[in-house]
Parts: sequence; structure tokens; C-alpha cells
Amino acid sequence: MNSSFIHANYSEQVIEEYKGNPLIEALPPIYSKEEVIGKLSYYPMFDVSEREMESHHRFHLIQRLFNIFQVFPNHLILNDKIGTLIRQGYVGRNPMKPEYARSFSEKLPDIQNDIWINDTSPKSMSCIGIPGAGKSSSITRILNCCYPQVLIHSDYRGNPFSSTQLVWLQLNCPHDGSVKGLVNQFFISIDNILGTDYFNKFGRSNKLSVNTLMPIMTTVCRGINLGFLCIDEVQHLSLKGVGAKLMLNFFVTLSNILSIPICLIGTPSAMNVLQREFRQARRSGQSDMIFNRMENDAYWRLFIETLWNYQWVRKPVDLTDEFVDVLYESSQGILDICLKTYALAQTRSIATGREELSPRLISQVASENLKLVQPMLRALRSGDIHEIAKYEDIYFPYETAIERERIELGKNSFINATKAINNTVSKEQLQEEAVFRLNLLGLSKETAKQMVKSVLKEKTVQDVNELAKLAYQYSLIKVQENTQELKKESSPNLLTIVKEGKEQGLSAYQSLKRAGIIKSLEGVV
Repeated sequence: MNSSFIHANYSEQVIEEYKGNPLIEALPPIYSKEEVIGKLSYYPMFDVSEREMESHHRFHLIQRLFNIFQVFPNHLILNDKIGTLIRQGYVGRNPMKPEYARSFSEKLPDIQNDIWINDTSPKSMSCIGIPGAGKSSSITRILNCCYPQVLIHSDYRGNPFSSTQLVWLQLNCPHDGSVKGLVNQFFISIDNILGTDYFNKFGRSNKLSVNTLMPIMTTVCRGINLGFLCIDEVQHLSLKGVGAKLMLNFFVTLSNILSIPICLIGTPSAMNVLQREFRQARRSGQSDMIFNRMENDAYWRLFIETLWNYQWVRKPVDLTDEFVDVLYESSQGILDICLKTYALAQTRSIATGREELSPRLISQVASENLKLVQPMLRALRSGDIHEIAKYEDIYFPYETAIERERIELGKNSFINATKAINNTVSKEQLQEEAVFRLNLLGLSKETAKQMVKSVLKEKTVQDVNELAKLAYQYSLIKVQENTQELKKESSPNLLTIVKEGKEQGLSAYQSLKRAGIIKSLEGVV
């Protein structure tokens, strides 16, 4: 069994229609607003001592910025919608009721031609937003933090109940809008999660048509008790031909016939597809969730204040209104662009040795790296949704920009390291040449090395002639100091000589003369 599987535990339900249904009772409780904020919020670790790390290490630390998750009111609304859809979708699929078993033998509709509408409960939604606004990451965060993906049932309140429950599944719409591509992606994902073999059985076969594969996928969804299906990048669906219509009809079948909630995620251009096909077919739906860019308001400042806690430059600065405004102007309230601009500004500051953020630096980094998204930013400033829809494929080339900064950082580090190595080599060669010359002047190798080291310890010398000269002079001084010390140690004590002479009946003069001292004194006088 996959380690991510969780054995189902059942809890009493407050809401009447949720009672007695193991697929609902096994879900986590309906969390309060405070509990949702606690579960979704994420702030990576940060230690001020990390600012003292080497630049190439701090580059890696900056990547923590992209793990930050700041909760806003739209996340709470989205969580409520998802929670409601999942539970409402299971209301009509209670495995403890006889009609649940009968549904497996009922004929499914003709997916290509029929759209069956079930108006009993809302079962679908769409999530539309500009690229980088956080629509996909928000849904992923909610699903991962608030719901287990796989629940294993074996016994329900004393009654045998062996079943697998896949609470949620996320897929990406293929770039070519291919229905078969989506179905195969579904089989592969299910196989990876549950350890099944659907793709080898059905997906690899070229004999099975799309019209055959889609009912198989529908049967699998029902068999694994799929609770919530999320399809991202739906703007890839083309309005030309029957592909989009076929796929959207299939989504409607899952939603309205099998009560499997569908969430379609896409950029503004996807609205055309949804308005013409999916939205009309799902008139009982939960409405759209719009993820727009942020306004430069209190929520934006909250987000920037959160980011500002993560400064890996060695000279951190306090947050000012100017920083808040320049980050907004550079990103137009798009969280993804703001994060990447802030990360690039820190990388640039570290790479250049500036080690300090400034509004001018942020503007400079933005103007150099946001050239490709300027048309979209201008469209955002205009507020024209039709203009914005033209630019769904524009992206912030962060990988290219950060690679350029890394090269710059690497270049500086490489040059500094090379200089250090060259200086070390030159220093060693300088010492060897000086020792060689001192050796020719009669100093032993060991003495010459000591003299050279003594000179370099006191001063920096780059010229070999100067080093040899200073070292030789230093050796002469040492010899003189040693000679004087030797003489001092070997010279007789006058009082001792006089005392010893007196014991032998000699006068002080006679004693000193016998010791040779009188002659020395006479020479001095």
C-alpha cells in the first residue's frame, strides 16, 4: 500500500445530509476560518546569521521565497467552495444505499452527442485568472493541506466496506486540447497514485477510439469514488472543430450525471470556451472564481511586509512606502512577478557586492528583466479584459534572468578566487627565489626561510630583490643580537672575581688584573 494512503476514520456530521455516508464522514471536518488560515499559511525558516554565509550559499536560500504562502480572503472563499463541492458531490453517491450499487449497471449517456442535466445540486466551478495570480497554486495548496488524497475503507461502523476513495485529482489540459491526451494523462495519474495498470490496458492501445476511452475513464472515476476533478490550463481547448465540444461535454457528464465536481482553471482567454460551452451546460454550477491582480492596498502591504522579513543581503533595510510602491509598479500586483523581482533584486545586490536593497535597484532589475511582459503590464494598467486576454502566453523569463545573475555572481566569485590563487602562487614563488638568493650569500636554507617569513610577517613585499635585501639585513641583526647575548652570558661577574680573590689574599686590583679585566678597563680609559 502506498505510504500516502490513509485509513478512513469516521466522524459524526453536524449537517443532516452528510450523515451516514462513509465517503463524507471520512473527510476532515469543516474547518473554521482561523483553522484554514493556520493550515494554508506557510512562512519558511529564516535566521539572521544566514546573511553572513557566502554568496553562492545565499543564492540557494533566496529560493525559499517561492515557498511563502500568504492567505488572503479569496483563499478562504475558494476553500469554502471546494469543500462544499466535494461534500455535495458525495451526497448522491452514498455506498450504503441500494441505488449506489444499481448505478454501476445503468447505461451511461452518449458523451459525444448528449448532455444530461441534473439540477439537484451544484457540482462545478471555473477558476479564471491572469498568469501568475496564484489560481493554480492556491487550489493545489488547499487540496494538499486540507484534504487527504487517498482514503482506504475496510469497515464502516461494524459493516464490511472495502473501497478506495480518491478524494481529489489534478490534471493539466494537453497543449493541443486533445481529448485522448487528457484521458491518457488521467490513466497515468491514477496508476501513479493507486498502483493500478489502466494506461497499459487502455491508453497504449491504438485500437480504442476516444469515444470508447471516455466511458472507460468515467467508469474508473465512479469505481474509485473520485471526489473532485481539477483540470488546469483549459485555455488550450480550441473552439475550432469538435475537440473542445467533445471534452466539455465529457466534463458535464462527469459533473451532472456522476455528481463528480469539476473545477476548470484557465486564463482570461478560456472564458470564451467556458461561456459558449461549459457554463451554459452547467447552469446549476457554483459560479466562477476570479483571480485578478492585487490592488495596492492593505493586503498588498501585508504581502510585502511578509516578504520583507526575508532579506539575505548583509545590510538589510527597513520597509518604506517607496519599496511597497515600486514593487507594485514593477509587478502590477501579480504575485508571481513580484516574488521573482524581489528575488532577482537580492541576487543582483549580492552578486555586485552592494549587499543592500534600494527602490532604484528594484526598478532597474524589473526594467531589465520584464521586457517581454511589458505589453501585458500595460494591458493590466488599462484594465481592459480583452487586451489582457491577448497575453495569456506571456511569462516572466525568471529562469533566464536568474541564470544571468548566477553567471554574474559566478564570474565575480571566479575572478576573486583566481586572483587569490594567483596571489598565493606568486607569493610562494617570491619566497623561493628570495631563499635561493640568500643561500648564495651564505645563509642556510632553513635560516633563509625563517628570515623571509619574518620579513613578510611584518610587511608586504612584492619585489624579490627587496625581499632578499631585507631578509639578509634581518639575518645580520639577528646574528648581532645573538653575539651580544652570548657575550653577556659568558662575561665574568666583577663582584664574584673580587670576592674569590679576597678569599685567596688578593686585593681587588690584583684579582681583576689576574682575570684580565684591568687590562680591558685600562683600554677603555
